[in-house]
Order: sequence, then structure tokens, then C-alpha cells
Amino acid sequence: MRTSVFFPLAIALAAIIRVFASLGQPIARFPDTIGYEFFRLFGPVNRIGPIPILYSLIHSDPARVATQILLGVAAWTWVALLMARTSQYPRIVLTFILLLGVSPQVVRYDLTILSESLGITFMVFAVASTINVQRQRSPLTVSIWLVSIFSCALTRPVHLWILAVVLAAPFIALVASRGKRANLSTAFLVFILLVGVLQVRANSSTSTLNFYTVLQDRVLRNDERFLWFQQHGMPTSVGMRDALGYDFAEQLPSDVAAIVDLPTGQQPPSLMRIGGVELARWVTEHGWKTYARFIGTHPQDSLSRITSLTNATLSPPNDDFLPLDNGPMIPRVLFGAWELWSLIGIGSLVVVFFKKPKEFTMLLAFAISGLGVYTISMLSSGIEHPRHAVTSAAALRLIACVSAVLALPCARQKANIDGSVVEPS
Repeated sequence: MRTSVFFPLAIALAAIIRVFASLGQPIARFPDTIGYEFFRLFGPVNRIGPIPILYSLIHSDPARVATQILLGVAAWTWVALLMARTSQYPRIVLTFILLLGVSPQVVRYDLTILSESLGITFMVFAVASTINVQRQRSPLTVSIWLVSIFSCALTRPVHLWILAVVLAAPFIALVASRGKRANLSTAFLVFILLVGVLQVRANSSTSTLNFYTVLQDRVLRNDERFLWFQQHGMPTSVGMRDALGYDFAEQLPSDVAAIVDLPTGQQPPSLMRIGGVELARWVTEHGWKTYARFIGTHPQDSLSRITSLTNATLSPPNDDFLPLDNGPMIPRVLFGAWELWSLIGIGSLVVVFFKKPKEFTMLLAFAISGLGVYTISMLSSGIEHPRHAVTSAAALRLIACVSAVLALPCARQKANIDGSVVEPS
């Protein structure tokens, strides 16, 4: 079969698989869904970034699901085409990336009115646009890249780490040139970072709720951690260490509710009620700063925490943590084990380092971004770790796949879908 026929046929088949995985299935809403449906630029916000913007413009849940499907198909198709056109094995590369993009661990989230589906898609767009802008830099490709970085970096608060990685090289160049190498792209990225920081600060209600879950999950259950936090200012109360469940919102005392400002649609951990006003004030004023100090002074404990979650989050054995009624999909096993993908990624990075230094820098930035987001997510989440790691799990496999393609021999000529041939750039 000619490449000009194979490419559109494979793309169409992947799109059909993704559509039928969600077509006609019940759409899932959860207590925190409502937080994504309203966007505010100023004042308190329930959720930050582009997803509330999109959901506030698209009011129908079926239309939101359709949008998530279409954007997902577009993102995975774009990165598959980019990599296939530079490989000596275009059909294999295209097929493999498209299969990765329709694996159950990716497409099942299209049925949820939450951040997971779009979070994965924005990550794929960011990877594709970065590859594209490196190969052909123009006002259009740079603009698309900036939009993709904005969408990806502001999907969740922890994704702001991506902006820190992206801005590292321009910042070093700016300092080295004593301010002479400033440009509009860097200025826009700094603007995005400032907007993200302001949005995260306005998102204090969700941040506070997350910290209570971290206390319940990590601190109260461990004698050494509990003692350390107690010695560093955390107020304690009778029955505090037994507060491991959740209450109803109406059970939260009004004086505590006035301090923690419970996010819309969320139920309070029992620790909020039992800890009372004194703990609530400490959590809002000193909680995250104290926890950051603990992480910095206990690296072995933090590493143990991350490694204990890798199998459950990067290669989740099932989907019980977020049950959805998807239609027929390809086998879950094709997603592969995270250990295998890590070995492929590291080995490919070594090869690319010697063959293509420019591409190596890009891949290293991908890896640092992904590792940082995963690490922060696992250390700052008290519940639903598999759900919070879905973007990292998909990113690990995509980055490893891109690295492997770049490590393999490149095509002498690039084939377009129409069968014509262009010289590689």
C-alpha cells in the first residue's frame, strides 16, 4: 500500500476507534466537575487555566466530550505525522504513535467532564509544536507553540514547572548577554508565568483542601512525620490522628469554613472539623511552606514516596479509581510497562546525544518537564494518585517514543500524504 493511501487510512481508523470508545456512552460528572465550568480571571477561582475557559464557552456535556475527542485526535495525529515524515520507517512510526494515542489509558477520559482528557491533549500539542517550531521557525509556528505552552502549563498548578524549564535557557541567555537577547516570545512566556502564579494564588481554596488530604494521607499515619510537623508548629488536637475520612459540607463549623473556603462541590476531610480553627489558620498560613521544608530536609522519604506510587500511577493495573463505561477499545496491554518505556527513553537519549545535540536538548527539556510534573504531583497529592498522574504516564511513553524515532536512522526524503516528496530540512 502506498504511503499516500496508508497515512490517511491509519489516521481515519484511529479517529474511528476514539470516537466509538465514547459515542453513545454515559458522560461522567463528579463532585469537582462544577469547578471546571466557570472561568474567572480575577478573584477566587475553583480551577485555573484553559479548561475552565473552554468549558465556560461550551455549555453542553455532549459537546464538551466531542471537543475533547476532536482535539485529542488532532494532537496525536499531528505528532504522529511529524515523527513519521522524518523516519526511514514512516508507516511503523505513524501506526505506533496512533495506537498509543487510542490506548484505553488515554481515550477513556474523553467521557469525563474533568481535566484529564484535555490535560493529556495539551501535553501532546506542546510536544508536537515544540518539535515543529524547532524544525521550521516562523511567526505562525512560534505562535502555535506559545499557545500550546500556555494551554499545557496552566492545565494544573503543578504544570507551572514546565514554564520554569522552558524559561531556563532564555533566562541564562538574557543574563549572559546583559539584557541584549530579550525577545517577544520570552516576554510572553514570562507573562504566562505571572498569570499562572496569580491564578494559583486565587486558587487557594483548592490548594488548602489538597493540603488537608496530604496531612491525612502522609503525616497523620506516620509517627515520625507527625512528630516532625508537631515540632515545626502544626497544632494538634484530640482525635486528630483518627480523622481519616470525609464529612458533609454542612458538618463543617462556620468559623472553620470562613477560613478554609471549601471549593464548590467538594466535601471536607474530617480533619478540617476535628482540627478546628487553630489548625485551619496554620494550614492556610504555614502549611505548604512547612511541607516544602520537610521535603527538602527529607529527600529519602520523598524518594520512597514517589517510588511506592510508580506502578500504581505510571502503569495502573485497572481503572477502578475512576470507573467509566467506555465502548470497545484496543487492549490495555499495548500501553506497556513504565519500566520498559523508561529504558527505551534513556537509551534513545544517549544515542541522540551523540548524533543530534540540538534534538537532545529538546528531549532533555521534555524529560525534565515530565519528571518534575510527576514528582510534584505525587508529593502534593493526598488522594487519587493514578488520576493525577495520567498526563505524566502518557508523556513518559510519548517522549520515549519520540526519542526512539530520533535515535533511529532518519529518512533521506520526507513523504507527504499526497505521495509527493520533499527534501528533509
